[in-house]
Amino acid sequence: MKLKLLFFLFPLFISAQKNQLVELRKNIKDKSHTAQSLTLLDRREDKFIGIISHRKDPYEVKFEKDDLEKLFSDWFIEYNKERGNNEYFLILEYLKVKDVPTERSVMGHLDMQAATFLKKNNQFYFLKKNRISKDYQQKDHAYITRAIAASISAELSNIIKDSYDTEELNIPISEVDMENYEKVISEQLPIYSLRAFTDGVYRDYKSFAEQKPDKELMVKKNKEGVIKGVKRSDDYDNLHKEVFAVVDNGIAYKKTPVNFIEIDKDNNGFFIVASEEELFPQNNTMTIAGAVSFGIVGGIIGAVIDGASSKARKQNATYSRVGIDRLTGEYILPENFRKSKE
Repeated sequence: MKLKLLFFLFPLFISAQKNQLVELRKNIKDKSHTAQSLTLLDRREDKFIGIISHRKDPYEVKFEKDDLEKLFSDWFIEYNKERGNNEYFLILEYLKVKDVPTERSVMGHLDMQAATFLKKNNQFYFLKKNRISKDYQQKDHAYITRAIAASISAELSNIIKDSYDTEELNIPISEVDMENYEKVISEQLPIYSLRAFTDGVYRDYKSFAEQKPDKELMVKKNKEGVIKGVKRSDDYDNLHKEVFAVVDNGIAYKKTPVNFIEIDKDNNGFFIVASEEELFPQNNTMTIAGAVSFGIVGGIIGAVIDGASSKARKQNATYSRVGIDRLTGEYILPENFRKSKE
């Protein structure tokens, strides 16, 4: 009798499951009118996004329609009445949400990875890649389910819009290679094929990956030969230009808001060993300095950087392997690296 009752109630449990829909409504207009189409390549191994809770009620997060390729295509067409010849492809590689228990309640968590490509002459050229890992605290959101669904939509919208203005990486790959595009592309980048780094200053990851240092900038050192920043080749300090990394005597150093950290390499690619305080300084003075110090040298700000660097290295005992993305140069943070994620 109990078994029959269970089978009778089971459909009621299923019907009680609530859904939180991810609605693709944000503007993704290509203002230059060069885009012809947007095609989704859903490469997720598991299509189930996950369940998150609102006021103890579970909600399954899902897209508003099951036919995702048509959903994304219709989304593009809605905002792009005037079109050109560029064929864009969006690869959805990973998308998961889940509840994370806390001391007093539960918070929501989102993990997503997506990339965009431009197709020309039956070859694909890499444009952008976004990796998102965010926590959503109950105290910050009236409806966590809605906040996470809105974030998914916003992140997808942002990578699409950014791709319109992004110069493609000049490494063509075939459609077959798209299955393993990171490995295929990175193996063709000079940074992974050359035996030694080229000395100089690199303003962004693209120039670093291609090993093309900036001709207008050079490394600045103190009398002891310690790297203190960068300067212009004409000896004027460079106060406003961002810098990704510098190479001195064949050794590469990643620029952080507070110091330079040597870049190492293992089987998984390039990485640095850093503390949270070095990458995400909490002190406002350090943060301001960090924002400008990609190119800042000397003077008071130089002293701030020196002090922050020394403090971070001496007082923070927790250091972690922080990966450097092969195609974007962005940090690949280990789990729980940051105490607070927005």
